[in-house]
Amino acid sequence: MHIQIRTLFEASKTKYKLALCGGQSGLSNSASWVYLAEDIQNISFLKGGELIITTGLFIQSGVTLPQFIRTLAACNCSGILLNTGKYIHPEDITAEIIEFCEINRFPIFTMPWEIYLVEIMQDYCGMFLQANQRFDSLSAAFQNAIYQIPVPENILRTINQFGFATLGEYRVILIRHLHETTRITSPLNSYGLKYHVFDHDNLQILIIDMMQKSLSLEEIIKLLCYYDNITLGISDVVHSLAEIGLCYRHARFSLAAAEFWERPQVQFDELGLFQLLFCTTEPALLESIYHRYLGKLEKYDLEHDTDYLNTLRIYMLSDCNLLETASRMHAHRNTIVYRIRKIKDLLDTELNDSLIKFNLMMAFYIKEYLSM
Repeated sequence: MHIQIRTLFEASKTKYKLALCGGQSGLSNSASWVYLAEDIQNISFLKGGELIITTGLFIQSGVTLPQFIRTLAACNCSGILLNTGKYIHPEDITAEIIEFCEINRFPIFTMPWEIYLVEIMQDYCGMFLQANQRFDSLSAAFQNAIYQIPVPENILRTINQFGFATLGEYRVILIRHLHETTRITSPLNSYGLKYHVFDHDNLQILIIDMMQKSLSLEEIIKLLCYYDNITLGISDVVHSLAEIGLCYRHARFSLAAAEFWERPQVQFDELGLFQLLFCTTEPALLESIYHRYLGKLEKYDLEHDTDYLNTLRIYMLSDCNLLETASRMHAHRNTIVYRIRKIKDLLDTELNDSLIKFNLMMAFYIKEYLSM
């Protein structure tokens, strides 16, 4: 569970005589843990989100305070607390350091030398442990909720205890390839959004209440997609937590579509007629449609160790353009020409009819839907 730096500061500033020197814009940063760092060489062990406490012992090895702070900020740490009086003094915090911390949303605090580090670290660790317990309870409740339609009353009551009202404007966003959640939680905190994000099934699940209107969906997507290689599946909006399970299924399908189309994000509302897949109550019918149009290719690939099914998928996504298909598959054009000719023979079609193309694309989407 991440705690905002502001929460740690407010809870301890009087007891430990803390002073905020700069980087006030980063008080909403999410802290994942507290870490004592005295050697810049050990910073490679940081995972991101740590609040760093230091006495400044690193100065004896020739590292300057600005160098140390810049390195921590580059490692996505959430802030720094300087134990001043021996190696570092308040006057060492220059205007340039303060400006850097403000621009980079990196809070910098001081604490007098007579304060025992072990005491403040114990207090902070206790706060993190309590927050982790609350986080685990809420994550478990949401994990149960996303698999039940509608969500049972007892689970809703548990979620309500954490400040999520049953009625709202809820949206689920699934995130793939996000390696450190503080990269998104700190910006989300700065806008005061009501949300919860947790790991599940090799994904991050972001459940967000859009009622506050402090950020539009487009702005949230831009914030999330700031980092390379992230893929998003975005649900539509539901007006009750009781329907969050349906929201989750829509987000899963949207994520599958994003990966299918090789796009950074897809919203469920963009899927048009493919949304109808969620209206059927006959999975066997969907299975039969898939096998009718793509079953031969799947069987042939399994028996002959070929890649015709994926080739057809890329060919369809490339608007039946041979050169683009070859480029996306890193293959020679002649190789793709041969494969498409073989696919046409196996399917007994020329792939030049709009209805045939629609049916094949629908079959591919059914495959993704059934794999959820």
